[in-house]
Amino acid sequence: YQGLYVVPGIWRTLDDFSSGAVCMVLASEGYTEDDYIRDYNNFIEYKNDSSVI
Repeated sequence: YQGLYVVPGIWRTLDDFSSGAVCMVLASEGYTEDDYIRDYNNFIEYKNDSSVI
């Protein structure tokens, strides 16, 4: 009965689901591994880069 909308540019981890929980992810485009930042320190550098809108 709940949803969470995560806008681009937000660091979010998904864990500690309750028993029977379902996680559904909707995206406007297909999955591409290179589109994702896996390391938090790299994410901070990305956010601090003045060229990023």
